[in-house]
Amino acid sequence: MDFTVSAPASSANLGAGFDAVALALELRMTARVRALALGASSEWTYSGAHAPTHDGIRGCVERGIARIAPAAPPLAVALDNEIPLGAGLGSSATAHALGVAIGARLADRPPGDDQLAHAVAELEGHPDNALAAWYGGAVVAALGDDGLTSARFAPPAVAAVVVVPDIHLPTEHARALIPDAYDRADVVHNVQRAALLGAALASGRLDLLRAAVRDRLHQPYRAAMVPGLEEMLALDDPSAVAVALSGAGPSVLALVRDDPERIGRVIAAIFARHGVRSAVLTPALAFTGLTLTLAEPA
Repeated sequence: MDFTVSAPASSANLGAGFDAVALALELRMTARVRALALGASSEWTYSGAHAPTHDGIRGCVERGIARIAPAAPPLAVALDNEIPLGAGLGSSATAHALGVAIGARLADRPPGDDQLAHAVAELEGHPDNALAAWYGGAVVAALGDDGLTSARFAPPAVAAVVVVPDIHLPTEHARALIPDAYDRADVVHNVQRAALLGAALASGRLDLLRAAVRDRLHQPYRAAMVPGLEEMLALDDPSAVAVALSGAGPSVLALVRDDPERIGRVIAAIFARHGVRSAVLTPALAFTGLTLTLAEPA
């Protein structure tokens, strides 16, 4: 049994949509999978622009497999990764999605798609990155005691630019910066803009995005760890539709009408003024999420 699974990167939060909104990005993690004989040892190889240097991504994939197919045979997995790791681009969510998809392929009676998506969200711990990796497009999602609820839309008609600084900001550290309580005014501010953000994505109203991404719940607390972030978020350029911290950071996402390379250089220059090197990426927004391709018969 040989097959290939692939899933995209994602940029979550989009400012005010904290832990609820994400866009899929056409940077992919792909696993070529071959089932081995029982009793064999699993074989893993890594390649790609951002090949993992330790087994953290493997662990995410294996947890996804075990969630759906606990009796899966040993596997040979060739993992090719285009997603910068530890950069706020959803690499762990993508790996969990791959694992769940592999498990579904190996299971005797795989769950339905909704249950598989729910498994990815639970493994990841929050639904935005998870469902963007699974479904692609723009996702608005909620996960809690009432289960998983989501809406998926076509991505907005904009170009994306992601600027990845040479900063190490582990997700658990970035989350530790968030306070345990907020002023009511800040919560109301974000509720209003999160609702506006969902409406903007659902209706394609690009003119609403600049206001909709303005956040008071997480970006102000992470700004000290991302030099120049406040200046980037305040960027006033006719090409820029919206600027936000990507996920927990440290990468910065800009949605632009045109000329993404120029906007990327502007953001990179802000990082440079603060003594931080960065790389500019211009991935397409991903219409497609998880894909599975069976190997051609020999």
